[in-house]
Amino acid sequence: MNPSPTLASSGPVTDTDERMRDLLARHFHPEWGSSYWLERQAQLGWQVCDRVRTMNDLWLLGPTATADLRRHPIHAFIPMALHKQRSRFIVAETAGTNGEPCGTAYRDDEFQAAFIDPFLCVALATKFPKGEPWLWVGPSGPHIIGKVVRELARQTGSMDPFSIDFDPRWAKRLADGSIGRKRYLDHVVQQTLCVLRREEIGVLFITPPALTALALHLDDRQREAIHGIHYGGMSLNPASVNHFRVAFPNAVHLAGYGNTLFGVVMEIEDRQREAMDYYPLGDRIQFHIVEELSEEKDGATSWPPRICRRGETGRVLFHRLDESCLLVNVMERDQVERIAPSPTAQALGGHADGLRNPRPLPALQDQLQQGIY
Repeated sequence: MNPSPTLASSGPVTDTDERMRDLLARHFHPEWGSSYWLERQAQLGWQVCDRVRTMNDLWLLGPTATADLRRHPIHAFIPMALHKQRSRFIVAETAGTNGEPCGTAYRDDEFQAAFIDPFLCVALATKFPKGEPWLWVGPSGPHIIGKVVRELARQTGSMDPFSIDFDPRWAKRLADGSIGRKRYLDHVVQQTLCVLRREEIGVLFITPPALTALALHLDDRQREAIHGIHYGGMSLNPASVNHFRVAFPNAVHLAGYGNTLFGVVMEIEDRQREAMDYYPLGDRIQFHIVEELSEEKDGATSWPPRICRRGETGRVLFHRLDESCLLVNVMERDQVERIAPSPTAQALGGHADGLRNPRPLPALQDQLQQGIY
């Protein structure tokens, strides 16, 4: 498939533009493409590969509704050409914090690029411990994070991680402050303490609420024995990390921002936090920080949204540019401040703008089911 443009290009062609065109050719191939995108093309009424030539042209495709990710099966987003490679795919669902879960899949090499490589890069730069036993305090399947932790431990020289499983979807159904919620969290903490008493754990991968509860039960010796803490599963503020850095003084502390649908972007330094800053280190995820869409007459929304300038706060919109799954113009539930790439980020290969202090949009707070993940 070798489409030629029918519209003027939106700026100079870059390597990312060329990669994007190759991905579009795969996903919109009339015989071997992905059924979801071929259906979207039919609804648009024009040939996508003819008009979408640069990253700026992706706005022409319009927003990808979260409802589509809940309604369509995973295989609808995978090009038919890859369906014979099913054994290479890793599947997962979102946590369902703001509604029914969404499903997605990653080919094994793209799973590595989305979740493992960003951590390994930062772990090396921050001297995160290697070869020490990991303990994962969080959910396993169907959430992607339980599959990620096994590779993180293995690829930092550890054995398969010890783990304390919990069901965050059930925990979210227990009212905040209720006896049921407290008993559930205590159940998780008691299991964690059992492992810590028996094993010489060096690294904790844990959600912030679970660590807050756990720290109350640990003495100085136990807290000083932890040499690495990786935070996941929930948003985190600077004050909490600074508190944990005091409580666990011998640990390297790292947090990631991400989700099941696009992967993870990492903090790149461990120091006293004034803000939570996360930086993309590759081009397979493209972020825009955009102004909230305004409603026009007849319930329609303005499109495309205005892109925020550096220093402004807006809603996260992302493109996931994978051969196995193309997601374009997906609006996240979070708002962030757009920031320039720091010198440290650039030294690690991160030249895209960063995301500061991710947190749920105020308008969505009442809809979100928060818990311990």
